[in-house]
Amino acid sequence: MLDEDELIARARHGDREAFADLYQRYLPMIYAYVRARVFNDPDAEDLTEQVFLRAFQSLARYRPRGWPYSAYLYRIARHLVVDHIRRSRKDAMVEALDQPAEARPSTDEVLIQREDRRRLQLALDRLPADYQEVIRLRLLLSLPTATAAAWLGRSEGAVRVLLHRAVQALRRELGVTHD
Repeated sequence: MLDEDELIARARHGDREAFADLYQRYLPMIYAYVRARVFNDPDAEDLTEQVFLRAFQSLARYRPRGWPYSAYLYRIARHLVVDHIRRSRKDAMVEALDQPAEARPSTDEVLIQREDRRRLQLALDRLPADYQEVIRLRLLLSLPTATAAAWLGRSEGAVRVLLHRAVQALRRELGVTHD
């Protein structure tokens, strides 16, 4: 298996298979990040493809700066997701009603789940952006601390401290006491 730097160098010289290898290597991680932010499979798939398209188009300008290539992909993904959320914030999420009634959860269950998600999302939205990102990366996506640190451009120790503070702030926002 070729290392990341070799794949990037080969892809820069027109080796499409090398870029395909990078794509296969990082697709699950980038898709999981995007999916956690947009809550919609078709949009997550489209945005993820845009990430890799932009990465491919900018390959000639890419310069490693001591961070893994996944950190570069993450930054592209983050910008695309922010733009997408801005555009679609006004759009209401509509649930599919084509399921048979017996397969659907009860109205009460749907309302409780919706309220829990809404409450959590509102609490997350009230946190500083760096707290939101560290919670998404470490807790929702279960990325290793080293990967989250690379993506955020921070040391592993700084990410641990940031996560601790973010979780404390989220608990306060949710009114949850820690015994």
